[in-house]
Amino acid sequence: MEKYGQIIDKEKQKQAKEYQKKKIIFKITGTALFLAYFLILIFSNLSFAIKEKILYFTDIQWQIIALYIFFILTFYDLLSLPLEFYTSYTFEHKYHFSTQTLKDWFRDWLKSYILSLVLAIPVIEGIYWAIRTFPQNWYLVITVFAVFLAVLLSHLSPILLTPLFFKLKKIEGDNELAQKLIKLCNKVNTKVKGVYEINFSSKTTKANAYLSGLGNTRRIVIADNLLKNFTPDEAEVVFAHELGHHVHKDVLKGILLTSLMYLGAFYFTSFILKKASLYLSCEISDISNFPVLALSIGVILFLFNIPLNFYSRKREQNVDEFALKTTGKVDAFITSMAKFTNRDLADAHPHPFIEFLLYTHPSIGKRINYAQEFKKKIELEKQKE
Repeated sequence: MEKYGQIIDKEKQKQAKEYQKKKIIFKITGTALFLAYFLILIFSNLSFAIKEKILYFTDIQWQIIALYIFFILTFYDLLSLPLEFYTSYTFEHKYHFSTQTLKDWFRDWLKSYILSLVLAIPVIEGIYWAIRTFPQNWYLVITVFAVFLAVLLSHLSPILLTPLFFKLKKIEGDNELAQKLIKLCNKVNTKVKGVYEINFSSKTTKANAYLSGLGNTRRIVIADNLLKNFTPDEAEVVFAHELGHHVHKDVLKGILLTSLMYLGAFYFTSFILKKASLYLSCEISDISNFPVLALSIGVILFLFNIPLNFYSRKREQNVDEFALKTTGKVDAFITSMAKFTNRDLADAHPHPFIEFLLYTHPSIGKRINYAQEFKKKIELEKQKE
C-alpha cells in the first residue's frame, strides 16, 4: 500500500474492508437461503404436493409447468425479500450509496420479479420440452438454446432491458467527451450507435462506463455520476478499458466459454437428474424434479465460475494494458482507480482467497501497481531513446 498510499484514502479503506466483509456475509446468507429452500422442497415432498394441487386445475403439460414455476419462484422471491431489501436498500443507504426512495426500490423489485417470471417460465418450459423430446441428449439442445438466448439478450439489453430501470439520454456529437470517445472507437475500428448518458444517480452514487449491446445495438453508455465526478481524461481511460474487451473480442470469447460452462453444467445435471428420479420415484421430465435441476445447475455453475473468474482476471489485466497504451493517460488511469476505490469503498487489498474465489477483476491495488509499473517502463524506454 506504500506505493499508492497518497491516493488511496486509508480511512476509506477501513470502511471498505468492513463494507466488503458484510457484502460477502450477505452473499453467503443468500446462497444458504437458496440451498435450504430447494432442499426443503425436495426432501419434504413439498415440490410434489405443489404439483398435485396444480393438477386439480389443469392436466395440460405446459400449464402445469407455468403454474409450478410461478408458485415456486414467487415463494422464493417473497422468502428472500427481507434479505434483498436489507442488502440493497437499508445497507446501501447506511453507507450513503443508495439514492432511491422506498417507493422507487419496491417499484424496481416488482419490475425485477415480473421480468424474472417472463424470462424463467418460457426458459424452463423449453428445458422440460427438451427433456421429454430428447431424453438422452437434452443437455445439448438446451446448451444451444441457452447460447442463443444469451446472445439475443445481449443484443436487446440496451434497447429493451436497461430502459426498464434507467433513463438513457443521447449525448450530442458536439460534446467534447462524446467526440473523444467516438474518436477512440474509430481509432480501433469499433462502430457504435452513439454515446448515451445513463441516470445512475437515480439509484446510486456509484459510477461506471461501458459498451453495451451487440452488432447494430452497440453503444457507449456513461453514468451521469462519472460525468459529474471524473475528469474527461479519467472518463476516457475508464471507457478505453471497456473498449478493450470488444477489440480483444472478449464478448465472443465470453460467449464461447459460457457455452462450454453451460454444456458442462447441463451434462452433469442430466446424470444427477437420473439418479434423483430413481430416488424420488418419478420421471426425469416431471416438473417436481425442478428443485434438483435448480440446485444442480446452481452448484455446478458456482464451481465452474472459479476457473472462469481466474481467466476473467487475466483478461481484465490485458484490457487495462490496452487502455494505458491506447490513451497514454497513465496518471488518469491511476486517479480513476483511486476514485472508484475511495468513492465506492472497494477493498484495494482483499484476502487472496476471496479474490481467487469471487473477483472477476484484479484488486484495485494490483491494478494501480500495474499502471505505475507500466509508467516506469515507458519512462525508461524514453530515456534509452
